[in-house]
Amino acid sequence: MILRTVKIRLYPNKEQEQTLNKVLGCYRFVYNQMLAHKQKAYNADKTNVGLCELSKFFHGELLKNEQYSWLKEQNTKVMKQAIRQMLSAYDGFFTLGKGFPKFKTKHNDNSALFPYEAISKTNTFKTKHISLTKNLKNLKFRCSNLYFNRLKTYKDNIKCATLSKTKSGKYYLSVLLSMNEEEFRQFRHTGNRVGIDLGVKDFVITSDGEVFENKHFFKKSENKIKKLQRQLSKKAKGSNNRNKARVKLAKEFERLNNQRIDYVHSVVNSLLENYDYVFMENLNVQGMLKNHKLSKAIQEVGFYAFKNTLKNKAILNNKFVIEVDRWFASSKTCHCCGYVYKGLTLDERLWDCPECGEHHDRDLNAAINILKEGERIIGSRTPEYTLAEKPTVDDRLSNEVLKSSVSLKQEMGTKNCS
Repeated sequence: MILRTVKIRLYPNKEQEQTLNKVLGCYRFVYNQMLAHKQKAYNADKTNVGLCELSKFFHGELLKNEQYSWLKEQNTKVMKQAIRQMLSAYDGFFTLGKGFPKFKTKHNDNSALFPYEAISKTNTFKTKHISLTKNLKNLKFRCSNLYFNRLKTYKDNIKCATLSKTKSGKYYLSVLLSMNEEEFRQFRHTGNRVGIDLGVKDFVITSDGEVFENKHFFKKSENKIKKLQRQLSKKAKGSNNRNKARVKLAKEFERLNNQRIDYVHSVVNSLLENYDYVFMENLNVQGMLKNHKLSKAIQEVGFYAFKNTLKNKAILNNKFVIEVDRWFASSKTCHCCGYVYKGLTLDERLWDCPECGEHHDRDLNAAINILKEGERIIGSRTPEYTLAEKPTVDDRLSNEVLKSSVSLKQEMGTKNCS
């Protein structure tokens, strides 16, 4: 069994919409109160307040405070998830190096987690309606037929659900289900291998010569977005017209994001449909974004989303995504004779090898070199890591396997010197 979410869009009536807004508002209020209490205790005497102390503060002070009597209308199991979410944000800061927890705002952070205990057990999904707490019953929703069938099949395996509200005013519910892993395997095994080079001019270039173009979704919508932003800036703050302009702008950004995500999935599906091994460079996307001349184009392409989607789908389908060291000179090395053209610049899309005379397209040449480097990395280990024995390579190979021979030689040289 595997945990996966089914995202559905809710269509509440006016009364249900008010209830949803109250849940989101109370959830945000509890989160901010817990964060403020934890920070206050630490600033006072360096006390690290944990879950038990925060729960006592929630039940003993917040719920009993007449000023916050409206909190009693909400399901306490849902509200207490805000405490756990705040503590998880702290853990992410100290253990994973994420940003320090911030206070939630009305305009950006509209979400609430419904645990298993706060979800109605009467959901049959004979119709497209879902019930959560006592105050939220028979919420109409829409989703694809695939998602609807999964809800009906795994209705007894619901773990939790996350309610969210977008800036354009749409309500979504992400239902976490425990499902059969076989259901996500959609690609047959071919035994083929491919190297891919990611770029700005073209999105993905394969070692077989296939090119997935950069659709430039943001560039096509940029003028419309600028116009909507100008209209928003001219509206009086707090007015209804300003809110209408804000919703129009939010819808345009949502449409843009949906286009990008859909294209990423289509490219990933095309690669995994034809190849079992995909070799790519281990790109430092955050470092690349520091280049102000290319940052806008890199953000538009979405390298990070593509990489994560490719890895996740490969694991589910028993396929391999292997990363080559980012410092490997894939574009500068002739894939025929191995000559390294050290003077290659970004403007040179084509170049001729002075040693063998081969004419190169830099992106295609890079993809071929990435394929060769990836095969060199796993070459001596191929009998050990077969699709049957090791269904997932990404999380199982040692760190040394995922590094190219270049970085390994550098590490060996460092060890010898020491």
